[in-house]
Amino acid sequence: MNRKRIKKIWVDQKVEKATLTRRLLDKLPGVPVEMVASLEPVKREFRFSPDPVGESKQHLFITEQKSFIRPCPCTPGSVGCGYWTIDLDLNCPFDCSYCILQQYLNWQPLTVNVNREKLREELESFFQRQPGGIIRLGTGELADSLALDELTENSIFLVEAFRGQDRFWLELKSKSDHIRSLLEIKLADNVVLSWSLNPERIIATEEKGTAGLEERLQTAARAVNHGYRVGFHFDPILHYPGWRADYERLVVEIFKVIPVEAITWVSLGSLRFPSALLPVARRRFPESRMYEQEFIRSAEGKYRYPRPVRLLLYRELGEMLAAYRAEDKIYLCMESVEVWREFLEKIKRGRRNFAFPFPWQG
Repeated sequence: MNRKRIKKIWVDQKVEKATLTRRLLDKLPGVPVEMVASLEPVKREFRFSPDPVGESKQHLFITEQKSFIRPCPCTPGSVGCGYWTIDLDLNCPFDCSYCILQQYLNWQPLTVNVNREKLREELESFFQRQPGGIIRLGTGELADSLALDELTENSIFLVEAFRGQDRFWLELKSKSDHIRSLLEIKLADNVVLSWSLNPERIIATEEKGTAGLEERLQTAARAVNHGYRVGFHFDPILHYPGWRADYERLVVEIFKVIPVEAITWVSLGSLRFPSALLPVARRRFPESRMYEQEFIRSAEGKYRYPRPVRLLLYRELGEMLAAYRAEDKIYLCMESVEVWREFLEKIKRGRRNFAFPFPWQG
């Protein structure tokens, strides 16, 4: 995180005296601080900005939250992977043109919840209640898991909270290269560090402020050398002229530095977005051409590429990954049973039983 981008820190009066609040303020000397009784005065600060979404990413709100863990909001009709989200931070300093948070969070500033002991209690209760089998939890749904980690060190807290809980895997998903804290603590076998990936030209034009492709892969390699499991998410996969050659180069770059044995999973998910995102994204990223492709509106109301296009993307990427013996790591994100079946039938080297579509269940 570029700390120079934080224009102002807002502190919820309820957490003014919290130890973590003081620690955060000490790490950001010289940044103006204002105490507030709620989030509303913070949002009013952005109301007349020409870009409220972009402005919100330059303000830090320190507060507390009543609860943290919830099931991942899986698209109706799709094959669920049983993922659970931990909403510890909200919003992201990165600025991706396709990010649903532009519309979903409604000008929420970068938000850090400092009542982590409440989360620890919630996790301990969760661990006791859940039935057998591997269960994944992660913080990458409403925020990048590691973008603010040099400030918050939430990763250290989370790894310690999951240590020894072998059935529960913690995933920290990012587009950053911030793993310094994770390389300084004792390894935990049930922690997976994962990166969202796209070709370099997409990172440069559509994923503003994120680490470049080489930085992400070199960071993943450092994590593997330290002993961590890693994962990769091709999500969203974009369809555009020249996409196949770009993604093929990307796959080649992955396996230059990451052994297939170190990869726990690879997800494939094509671009999808609610209709409310479209005017926001077009206004904020007028140079982007990603929304000029053909889309259909699906039953749940999101726009997607037509099914034949999605299957083409999945099959081609599946074959690219299968060439490196990674086919048994793949799963589809937010896709129907029918798409799963058609995809699996076309992966020549695929060996998975469809009854177990997720690699951690096999």
